[in-house]
Amino acid sequence: MSQLSQTAHYTRKFIKFSLIALAAIIVLVPATRAFRSYWEERHPQPPPPPNLALGKIPPLDFGSENYQKDHLSFSLQTIDGNLPNLGTQARVYFIPILGPKFFDEDKTRETAAALGFSRELGKISSTRFAFSNTETGATLKIDTINNNFEINYPWENKPFFVNSQGPGQAQALRVVQNLLGKAKMWPEDIDPQKTTYLFLKYDSKTQQLTQTVSLSESQLLKINLRRADLDDRPIMPPNPNEANISFIVTSSSGHQQFIFGKYLRYPINYDRFGTYPIKSSVTAWEELNSGQGFIARLGNNDQDKSITIRNIYLAYFDPEVPQSFLQPIFVFEGLNDFLAYLPALDPSVVSQENQAN
Repeated sequence: MSQLSQTAHYTRKFIKFSLIALAAIIVLVPATRAFRSYWEERHPQPPPPPNLALGKIPPLDFGSENYQKDHLSFSLQTIDGNLPNLGTQARVYFIPILGPKFFDEDKTRETAAALGFSRELGKISSTRFAFSNTETGATLKIDTINNNFEINYPWENKPFFVNSQGPGQAQALRVVQNLLGKAKMWPEDIDPQKTTYLFLKYDSKTQQLTQTVSLSESQLLKINLRRADLDDRPIMPPNPNEANISFIVTSSSGHQQFIFGKYLRYPINYDRFGTYPIKSSVTAWEELNSGQGFIARLGNNDQDKSITIRNIYLAYFDPEVPQSFLQPIFVFEGLNDFLAYLPALDPSVVSQENQAN
């Protein structure tokens, strides 16, 4: 074989093997990456150990007496019939609680005036003032430390709204935004997508407000403003039917736009948090069955019959009473609108001290 033929022969072999190698690379590199992704998904790296950056955490205060009765019983009927694996740790966020040195009575008066209440009725406690609206007789009770407040309009003797259709959802939201905007109190962490609305009407027989199914039948609209999810977990109020910021809005104008308002908000420091160990779902389930759960909503359930639990997940608890930390909780969802909460932190990181007052 001539030298030229040998060169051509080896060139063809080189090209052949180069193409084979290139094809192997084209096939093997994506396959290797896919296998690595699959392996990492099935065998994730464990998270770093909890850092306990905020020290020991005081016991969670649900702020109510809705604790489970001993005779309640439960059955588990999740999709796969098992308790979920919710991980081994969760974040705890710091809530700055202001003290008496932050009393600012002049600022409280300014806030009351911005909300439409200029007549001061005086102190009703060491940290709370009462005001009234001279045109409507509505009252405002407001905290001098954090400006949390409650509005009540004396509509019971004269339900002026009975001949009017309630406002639409967009209108009611604008009214609330306008009110809180005047007082510079619109919360930045509210999620409009989580805002809920209830159509209400006046029942002349019971002289109570009752829920109705449509705008056309309503005379009032209740609007519940809820915080956005945090760490892909909902932030739950004590009463799941009523947010900590809630208003009942009429179709009237001026100061008769509201017959009720509640504003309970403690600012979360989203930049200051620690990671903490949590109970297993097995432990949480045992504690629920032993009577340690907080019944946020019994729903249409018979207390003498077993309550079916269909879903269990982690959330954060949005307190009505001052507390220094936003803590994780287990949420138990059941049939017939049942909902229960349980503190999620492992007892080893919970102190015996009470929360800040």
